[in-house]
Amino acid sequence: MHSYKVPRKKPLFSKDSMLWIFFVSVISISLLGFGLYLRYKTYKLTSVVEEKKIVHQTLSEKVAAYEKELKIHKMQRTLSKEVKASNGLLKNSIKNLFDLVPDQIVLTKVMMQKDMLNLEGLTPTKDTYRLLLEPPLKSIFSSSQVSYQFNGRKGRYEFKSANRMDASIGETNGEKK
Repeated sequence: MHSYKVPRKKPLFSKDSMLWIFFVSVISISLLGFGLYLRYKTYKLTSVVEEKKIVHQTLSEKVAAYEKELKIHKMQRTLSKEVKASNGLLKNSIKNLFDLVPDQIVLTKVMMQKDMLNLEGLTPTKDTYRLLLEPPLKSIFSSSQVSYQFNGRKGRYEFKSANRMDASIGETNGEKK
């Protein structure tokens, strides 16, 4: 048997199969490329996020240190104000004390504490002390004790005065304890 047609060569894949394989491979390569692109971007963003975390942590530590420093400065400022106020009150108290002492009486030692005043000095007579210095001291302090000793070399009396104030009296006068 013999055919009038010449056999033609049959391709391994038909045109439709080739078109289908081409589209599948283009889509596969595109998806693979897009996946690699996403993986690369994810890696980059992850490293950026890690850097930002480190920066955030260092900034948080600096903020905490600044807040601590600010707190210390605020405490120092309030302490400084309290010291200035206390020094002003002490200055006025000392000035008032020396204004209280008459010219005839000479103070040799003054010891001032929160609720106590000790004075040592010289007075021409016991009566001078009793008349000029004792009344103001008794009006300020709740208890006042004086001892005298005659000093023959100086011709005057040496006195030691211990004056105390009760804590309840200081509080009622508006003074700080």
